[in-house]
Amino acid sequence: MQNARNASVIRQPVTPAEPHPLRLPEPISPERVRFLIDKGIDAAIAGIDLEMVKMKLAEPGEGIGWSPAQCEDAEIEYKRYLTLCVHYPHPDYSIVPNKIMDTMWHYHILDTRAYCRDCDRVFGGYFHHYPYFGLRGDDDERALKAAFEDTKTRYGKLFGEPMCRGGESDCWHDCEDRCWHACK
Repeated sequence: MQNARNASVIRQPVTPAEPHPLRLPEPISPERVRFLIDKGIDAAIAGIDLEMVKMKLAEPGEGIGWSPAQCEDAEIEYKRYLTLCVHYPHPDYSIVPNKIMDTMWHYHILDTRAYCRDCDRVFGGYFHHYPYFGLRGDDDERALKAAFEDTKTRYGKLFGEPMCRGGESDCWHDCEDRCWHACK
């Protein structure tokens, strides 16, 4: 094995990178934060900047291809989910996200540094995601369904409207549950 000091190094000139065609979104605006607070979202959660997450979700190849309106709705629903989790903390409560909330959560987690920073600020530490609730047998599935019904009730009380109200994602399905196509 060759000693690292004796290894020949091929150096190539460093050239400035070509401008990247990606246009980065503006950070979340104070007006958007106020709008989210008016929707019943806690102030610390309303201030979480998910603009890059929404940009990724809107990409057809890298994301899901959601429209800007779908991304805006998903942000509201996800931040309402986080607000529910602050108001009804685990292990006393099992707050179950619907599919649109869960999808936004998955994309938020992908930006690990931002997610950790946001969790520290809102929850005082990492907010774990346990994706297996409901998969460990019939009793677990019943517990998931009961927790989801409880979550919908708490959502209605906290935000003054039903969690699964339909229409916001232009979905043609009639969803009553944690539907697979994230229309709720």
